[in-house]
Amino acid sequence: MKPGEKDLYVYLMVESERCRTRLIKATDAAIQSLVGAAPRTLCNARKKLEEYGLIRYKAEQGNWYPYTICDPKTGAPYTGDPKDRVDVARRTPADSCRPTQIPAATAPSRLGPPKEDAPIESYGQPLIFDRRSSKTC
Repeated sequence: MKPGEKDLYVYLMVESERCRTRLIKATDAAIQSLVGAAPRTLCNARKKLEEYGLIRYKAEQGNWYPYTICDPKTGAPYTGDPKDRVDVARRTPADSCRPTQIPAATAPSRLGPPKEDAPIESYGQPLIFDRRSSKTC
């Protein structure tokens, strides 16, 4: 998937989740201001996402596009009216407030403490410049 396609699809998924519906109406100008894609990119992304079976859309007057979110497995719109509000099971307060346990990683120190009268180069890692790896313009 190209970046413009990904950006449009992520925008549609976020709007679908925010509005809790599978039908999103938006203009290219609104999407462009939030996503930052060019109008031609959005046009190509719409076509590709429909080819992939992820969305359906129809152009309306005034550069409005109603997007219908499709089931990625079947490529068809989900059953039911896409305008209906989709309510999902809410998490219990205990689940949403439980902190995630992330193990702390400790890395061994590769650098020893600098000596009292050491030159500035002894602080941190040494700077090694290799002419073979540098690129010139």
